[in-house]
Amino acid sequence: MFNKPIKSLYYFSLLGILSLCSPKLLAQQADQDFQEPCGQVDLLKQLENKYPGFKQQYDKDYLQSIKRSASVGKRKRIVKDTTYFYDTIYTVRVVFHVLYNNSAENINDSLLKNQIEVLNQDFRRLNSDTFKTRNVFKSRAGDTRIEFELATVDPSGNPTNGIVRKATSVTSWGTANGISELMKYDANGGSNAWDPKKYMNIWVCDMTFQNQDRILGFAYPPYGHPSWPSSSWTTDPNQGVVLHYKVTGRNNPRSTGANLGTSNKGRVAVHEVGHYLGLRHIWADDQFMANRCILDDYIDDTPLQGVGANFTCNLTQNTCWSGQDDLPDMIENYMDYSTHDCQNLFTRQQSQVMRAALVDSRPGIISRTRIEERMRIFDTTIYDKILIYPVNSEDKIVVEMPDEEFDDLLSVEVYNSVGQQIVKNTRISKNETILRPIRHSSGMYVVVILKGGGDDQSPSTVVRKVKIFLD
Repeated sequence: MFNKPIKSLYYFSLLGILSLCSPKLLAQQADQDFQEPCGQVDLLKQLENKYPGFKQQYDKDYLQSIKRSASVGKRKRIVKDTTYFYDTIYTVRVVFHVLYNNSAENINDSLLKNQIEVLNQDFRRLNSDTFKTRNVFKSRAGDTRIEFELATVDPSGNPTNGIVRKATSVTSWGTANGISELMKYDANGGSNAWDPKKYMNIWVCDMTFQNQDRILGFAYPPYGHPSWPSSSWTTDPNQGVVLHYKVTGRNNPRSTGANLGTSNKGRVAVHEVGHYLGLRHIWADDQFMANRCILDDYIDDTPLQGVGANFTCNLTQNTCWSGQDDLPDMIENYMDYSTHDCQNLFTRQQSQVMRAALVDSRPGIISRTRIEERMRIFDTTIYDKILIYPVNSEDKIVVEMPDEEFDDLLSVEVYNSVGQQIVKNTRISKNETILRPIRHSSGMYVVVILKGGGDDQSPSTVVRKVKIFLD
């Protein structure tokens, strides 16, 4: 089938040569040199005698069929190909410190374990609610390729389940401004951090202040992270994540009421671990400034945002106007203050920032790495010839080139039968180039493929010259 264009061109060329010969000469050659092994010629003669005009219509139909085959016949073969992607998956070693003054605060292991599940699902974009990501943001959502597991060995080398439980006389760790480090020290009734360079410590405790659930969690970014001022850094013993016991884990029975009922899917931890790995709030914490759209979170694929979502899921929220390509606030981002039902994504660039922070600033907490092989099967088009053919039904000329030809500067030109150029020098930059001659008339055209003659003004040479016929 790859020879169809050549055969059709040969047919037209032969037809032109025969038209130059005298009928007498043709008859003599037919008598002397040719023997007809098939009755097709006689059959056509009979049909012409029986149905005058048959031969003319037959020839027209035949010519059309040849040109159709040249235009719709595929001169490329489709093969199934496979590409493999190799990603490094980092697993983070986690230890929970559960501090309790009463039994309600001593939350069950199941909540801690499903908290790890939530982290793994949300950080790998395996959460079941990805369908809620609005279409405008779907292409921006990313898989961080970061996973979490409970520690299996403590700092002394002893087996552990990754959970430290400690009864305390402290009734609450909340303060007027919500932030306290006391839960991180045995001497203050808390629990000393396991080596923060080797473990991600998560303290689970009562963060209420005057019986109000004001702070649900907090975390510090890595030392020297470019997205954060130096005042955000803290010493090693304080490094880690703090979670209010009422919002730790998915479907925590204590996460009820108007204030906590929308934060019952374990995503407070997802948000705080985002901070721990270098992310800021997507509104860059400037919502109380006069011009709230000046500062950014230093992430390019999160739209500029002026205020947090304030624990709502307002899909119409758009707090900053950024011009013609303006986007709404990305309230489905884990680093916003939207409801857990609304949150469902980290962006691709947020994922890159967290992976960089993990590898550069917190490499010791990586318990293991693995190379994940991803396979994608797709159709590959193999162009193995230079092919030129018309598609009359679509008023176009197609030029197909094999991949290896792109090492050279190639261009195409089209001339009509009297030598006038109707398509000027057009660069060939892909396998299939479409030409659409303007207001052409029916007849023969010449398509020329040229090599060279680019910016260096080197002389061009003809690679291929083909005659085609347009209706």
